[in-house]
Amino acid sequence: MTGCQPLQTMRPDDWLTAVGYASISEQKGRNDEEKQVRAMRASKIDAYRELAEQVYGMRISGRAELQDQRLGTELTAGAVDGVIRGAEVVRSYKVGDSYVTELRLDIRKMDKMRDYGEVQQVPEKRQMTLF
Repeated sequence: MTGCQPLQTMRPDDWLTAVGYASISEQKGRNDEEKQVRAMRASKIDAYRELAEQVYGMRISGRAELQDQRLGTELTAGAVDGVIRGAEVVRSYKVGDSYVTELRLDIRKMDKMRDYGEVQQVPEKRQMTLF
């Protein structure tokens, strides 16, 4: 039955998946429902961060202090920066005190969307428009 099969075979390496986590009890909020909503949003952002790591890589910087030929304080930091377009939420659910969000990204779709425009900065102050 050809009607039940996809028109084009999707290779597993065309998809990236990411999972984000956030603690519910650690969120700020007036009540449990507000904390849960904040955890949902935080887990989604965490999953997007993981996707950005996979697409763009992670920048690692480190520093070590040396005093009298002895190793002192060591500091390592990591950062990721990029724009993810076209990711889809697969699932978002609660596990114990955490919220989990699973995302997937079709690399080909993201490549097509990359040309749709530049990232626009959101103004810090509200601007009034007069018509």
